[in-house]
Amino acid sequence: MKKYRYHFFMALLLAACTRPERKITPAFYFWKQRVQLNGTEKQVLQATGARKLYVKMFDVNWDAPRRVAYPVAIADFREALPDSVELVPVVFLVNDVWQHGDTAWPAAMAQKVAGLLQQATPKRPIWEIQLDCDWTRNSQAAYFAFLRHLRSQPFFAGKQLSATIRMHQVKYLQSSGIPPVEKGLLMCYNMGDLRKWGDHNSILNMESLKAYTGNNRISSYPLPLDLALPLFEWTVLFRNRQYAGLLRNLERRQLEDRKVFRPEGSFLYTVLKDTVLNGYPLRAGEVLRHETSDPAVLQKAAKYLARQQQTYSPVIILYHLDSLTLTKHQVHELEEIYDILR
Repeated sequence: MKKYRYHFFMALLLAACTRPERKITPAFYFWKQRVQLNGTEKQVLQATGARKLYVKMFDVNWDAPRRVAYPVAIADFREALPDSVELVPVVFLVNDVWQHGDTAWPAAMAQKVAGLLQQATPKRPIWEIQLDCDWTRNSQAAYFAFLRHLRSQPFFAGKQLSATIRMHQVKYLQSSGIPPVEKGLLMCYNMGDLRKWGDHNSILNMESLKAYTGNNRISSYPLPLDLALPLFEWTVLFRNRQYAGLLRNLERRQLEDRKVFRPEGSFLYTVLKDTVLNGYPLRAGEVLRHETSDPAVLQKAAKYLARQQQTYSPVIILYHLDSLTLTKHQVHELEEIYDILR
């Protein structure tokens, strides 16, 4: 009996030792129009060993009265990116673009997007291009046709095509469909209703993450999935319990002046008297909801996602590489996220 136990133990040990190590590729998004990394951003890239930078090249907006799409916020490269970092161009398209009823529209859009992308992208090796669009059941056919037409464009030849995937598109896979690309990028943030009144965090919370991705929806998704997690924070303004705007670059410590703000829970602050904060005029009775990407919650999310991951070795993208945002997170906290998912 001891001999059999010994052989059984050795078999388990050998299997553990020969199991291929699962690797990840650390990466960041860069979502600012002016592409010029400052010292902090370069330092974080180097310290975390990030090997890819997903840079938004431009947005495609929709002019409803004229029924025409037009590009905005075209990336302005003021300096070359480090040679050690692979550039992945990203194009963001508003979903309204697909309201155009012309059947030739997806092909025409593919030609225009590819042409502008070729002009805007620095002359360096490009191996992947990402399209970012929150498509719906109604826009699915046009958007997927657009993705297929992109493949016939010369600039896309020999390049991997990826598409962002929202949480609801994973949960409602049958109605959302699977984009015709090589791989997806699961956005593990903005999973709540930003405009809904209440004391909750719409950027990242474990209850929503589990509700959208439970029952092994990530591991069983038909495409390889890279993963993106948030680093940013923002403040949502409510007036008479109705959404009234999004305020950026406010810090929680600014809301802790008890003469001006009264905390109403985990995230809510009632304005007690008229004031101006970072240039934002606030009126008594208005309510601010300050939402963050809390490091502790990020680690919980990473551990949950690690248990669901596919056998595919993913790119792990943090949103985003911005010095102000990075001041809220220690480098070792970012490294821990990568390590958990490794």
